[in-house]
Amino acid sequence: MAAERRSPGVFTILAVLLLVVPLGIAGWWWYRPTTDNKQTVDDTPDVVCSGRVDVPGQVIALEPSVPGRVIAVLVKEGQSVKLGQEILRFDDSAAQHRLKVALSAVELANVELDLAKQDELRFPRQLEARESLVNGEGGRVEGAEKMLEQRKVQGGVTPLGKAEMEAFQAQIRELRLIEKAQKAEYDDIQKLSPKMRVRAAEARLRAVEADKELAKKSVAECVLLAPGEGTILRLQASVGGIVSPGGYPIAVVFAPSVKFIIRAEVEQEYLGRVKEGMKVLVQDENRTDSGKRKGIVKTIGKWVAQRRTVLLEPGEINDVRTVECIIELIADPENPDADAKELYIGQRMRVFIQPK
Repeated sequence: MAAERRSPGVFTILAVLLLVVPLGIAGWWWYRPTTDNKQTVDDTPDVVCSGRVDVPGQVIALEPSVPGRVIAVLVKEGQSVKLGQEILRFDDSAAQHRLKVALSAVELANVELDLAKQDELRFPRQLEARESLVNGEGGRVEGAEKMLEQRKVQGGVTPLGKAEMEAFQAQIRELRLIEKAQKAEYDDIQKLSPKMRVRAAEARLRAVEADKELAKKSVAECVLLAPGEGTILRLQASVGGIVSPGGYPIAVVFAPSVKFIIRAEVEQEYLGRVKEGMKVLVQDENRTDSGKRKGIVKTIGKWVAQRRTVLLEPGEINDVRTVECIIELIADPENPDADAKELYIGQRMRVFIQPK
C-alpha cells in the first residue's frame, strides 16, 4: 500500500523536470550575454604559407661572354670553390692569335712614335738647312746677274756675242726658278708641325694598346672563374661541348656562400596579419617528422605578383598572386651548422608565422 502511495510522487517530479528544464534552457539562450565577434591580434591564428630555401643574392648562372669549346672541366657538382678558382677552360687558340697580332701592332706603333719624335728633334736643323739652300740659290742668282752686268760694261773692250748674252740670261732664269722652288719648299716645311706627327703616332699607339687589352680580355675569358666563394649546384658542361652565353641548359649554376634564407610566399588575404619582426617556425613541407627551425620576418615585399618560381608543380595552385617575405633563420647555438647540413637550396618549406 505504501509503494502504491509513492508512485504518484515520482511521476510528479519527472513531469515537473520535463517542464522546467526546457524553460530554463530557453531562458538562458534568450538572456545569454552578447560577445564581441571581433578577434584581437593575440587571438589571430598563425599564418601558414609555403616558401623555398634560398640565398640572399639568389643562385647565379655562370656562362662565358662568347661561345667556346670546352677543353677542361675543373670542378664537380656540389664542390665548394673560392674566389677566382677555375671552373671551365675553353679553346683559346683564336684568342691567342688575336693577341699576337695586337702585340705586333703595339710594337709597330711604338716604332712609329719613336720615328716621329726623332723627326721632331731633327726638324729645326732641317728647316735651317732649307733656309741655307734658299739663301745659296739667291746668292747664285745675284752673282750671275752681276757677271752679266759686268760683261755688258766690258762690251766696248771685249765684244760680247749675241749667243753668249742669251746663254747668260737663260742661266739667270734657271737659277731664279731654282730659287723659287727652294723658297716654296721652305715655306711648306715651315707650315709643317712635327708635334702633330707625334700626336698622331701617340693616338695610333693608344688605339692598338686598346686592341691589345681587348685581346688579353678575350684570352682571359677562355677560362670561367668563380665570382666568389660558393658551391657548384649544377654542372652541365663536358669536354668537347660548345658553351655559349644565354644557351640552354645553363652550363654552371653557382650559389654564393652566405646564410640561408626562406622566401615565403604570403597570399594577399594575409597581408594585414604579417609584420616585420614576427617570429617564424619553418619545417620541411613534405616531412612532418622533420624538426622545426626558428626564424624572424626580415622584410615584406611591396609587390603582389605571381610566385618567383614559374615551374608548374603538381599539387600546387600556381596562379595565386602572393607577396614575397624574407625569413631570416636564427641559428641554433647548440648546433650552429644545422642549416648548412640539412637545408638545400630550392627545398620547399612550410612556414608558420606567429603573431606578436
